[in-house]
Amino acid sequence: MGDDMSKQNKALVRRYLDQVYNNGRSDVIDELLADDYVDHSAPSGQAPGTAGTRQVYDMYRTAFPDLRVKIHHLVAEDDLVVARATFTGTSRGPLMGAPPTGKPVQFSSMVIVRLRAGRFVERWEQMDLLGLMLQLGVVSQENEEGGHA
Repeated sequence: MGDDMSKQNKALVRRYLDQVYNNGRSDVIDELLADDYVDHSAPSGQAPGTAGTRQVYDMYRTAFPDLRVKIHHLVAEDDLVVARATFTGTSRGPLMGAPPTGKPVQFSSMVIVRLRAGRFVERWEQMDLLGLMLQLGVVSQENEEGGHA
């Protein structure tokens, strides 16, 4: 039973990432997130639940209209799925105060999702925001290498 649940949960996470990010189907957010969904990695000011997830999705989709995700690994055990992925896109809109650059970006993410009855109930993510901010020019490489403050 555990293997079947793990396979089903991996398929749901794959579907979510593919449909939402590669196909721009934000309606899948409402379909797959549970009413009591909690995003433990929510940025400051993010609304709770599906509204907050849509808020962040819209922010990234505005900044990178061609946003795509490539899944490298999906690992599942019981009700948890871990995904390692790379996002790519072109900076066409503002993001967290950074003006658009017109340049391509690439950033990595590792996320853990807990599912219940075919829906996402919790999420934890570590995203390479520093790498993204370096690419957008918000942070300079010089500062990161111990140069000028």
